[in-house]
Amino acid sequence: MTLRELLEGLDIEIHLRSGTADVEIRGIAYDSRVVRDGYLFVSIRGFSRDGHNYINDAISRGATAVLTEDAVEKGFLTGLAGHERIAHIVTTHSRKALAYLSAAFYGEPSRELDLIGITGTNGKTTTSYITKSIIERWGRKVGLIGTINYIIGDRTIKALHTTPESLDLQRYLREMVNSGVECSILEVSSHALALERVECCSFKVAAFTSFSQDHLDFHGDMDEYFNAKTRLFDYLRRDGLAVLNYDDPRIRGLYGRLDCDVITCGLQEGAMVRAINIRGNGGGLRFDLHTPDGVFEVESPLYGMFNVYNILISAAIAHALGINKEAIQSGINNTVPVPGRFEVIDEGQDFLCVVDYAHTEDALRNLLQEARRLTTGGRVITVFGCGGNRDRTKRPLMGAVASELSDMVIVTSDNPRDEEPMDIIRDIMEGMGGDNHIVEPDRAEAIKKAVSMAKKGDTLLIAGKGHEDYQEIKGTRVHFDDREVLREALKERIGGR
Repeated sequence: MTLRELLEGLDIEIHLRSGTADVEIRGIAYDSRVVRDGYLFVSIRGFSRDGHNYINDAISRGATAVLTEDAVEKGFLTGLAGHERIAHIVTTHSRKALAYLSAAFYGEPSRELDLIGITGTNGKTTTSYITKSIIERWGRKVGLIGTINYIIGDRTIKALHTTPESLDLQRYLREMVNSGVECSILEVSSHALALERVECCSFKVAAFTSFSQDHLDFHGDMDEYFNAKTRLFDYLRRDGLAVLNYDDPRIRGLYGRLDCDVITCGLQEGAMVRAINIRGNGGGLRFDLHTPDGVFEVESPLYGMFNVYNILISAAIAHALGINKEAIQSGINNTVPVPGRFEVIDEGQDFLCVVDYAHTEDALRNLLQEARRLTTGGRVITVFGCGGNRDRTKRPLMGAVASELSDMVIVTSDNPRDEEPMDIIRDIMEGMGGDNHIVEPDRAEAIKKAVSMAKKGDTLLIAGKGHEDYQEIKGTRVHFDDREVLREALKERIGGR
């Protein structure tokens, strides 16, 4: 399409400053390195780099149009000098403009899908997997974009971000439509909402799973963090529905304030979708599910009260979509365990080993409480750390929870990024009481130590990284997988007996 056709009807201010709007646009890019002939290059101010510095590179690679923010210093625009053939368009907010341009370029694919958005501090990934399982049992083809993978038609891509940049998101949604996908599930992070990555998306259902402290390094305070999460409901269709965790006081406070129909879920009286008579079934969960359509029993291979809530959110989403009881029951029962979410590692040892993504105070508390429930007569041994260049205030809080609910804690490194691991560990230690902890900065050695000290009947938890197969150290990602290290340590221990 031409640039003129691309800009027609956009509900955002974009002005042509120079050149002609009749140039052909064959693609859009926000990274100059992927620009090809006929591309529109959108200059975005990043956190470490400014796309306006790469205009000349984009032009040298074939860009026929460039978008910049009108408030940038003129020095940034030197790349346009002498390139009168290049269409130069300006806007006040290039991130938002990227979302609008991307949606228009790919024909607004979200309007052709039943798009389900799931936000929340914890529970997004597992809820998305349960929801996917239910919809598949309903007989519809499902796509998924989230923390672990992007499942697009018949191909799976390893996720780089929980929610991709708007251009990539719109491209994936168009690919889903073209491959026959009818429903798409999207994990929506607070970062994505604040950075307007889901602008121009049209959601049929939007769900809020839980809310507790995280990402204050980015949002500043809890109010800003909460406000970012609630922006998801701004993107609901006119006939869209919101799903709220009724047991979370802050989320429940949205009930009556949202300009849409709402379905609540939880354990408390008053929730529209409720779980009662919760009991273990030997290898997971079983409870009676109360919905506006009736009461029926559900079973799940998943463990923990936190997964009761994830199941409830998924069941409420299913109710919003009009899915029948049989599909809900079958989908819940046949959910495949999510990688790195209470993932049990079994090499024949006589103690329980679990790898989990828990990296907030609330998630770690839930994990430890479930571990304590499952541990009869043994100890709970926890290995965990905290990420560098992230919210420092949660570090002592996580330390306090770990030392309170564990019998032994090995404090180690997570993804230190640009920080020194021992600086992070010292922050964690500020919240720890008693003497039930040791320090081992090398994560592999920490896991090996935990395996060596575990006895029959103990539960060993490796928390914080879950499905991740890397560590970020000084700007470099090196291969590291908790599950691989744990399995190797277990094999060595068993083989050495």
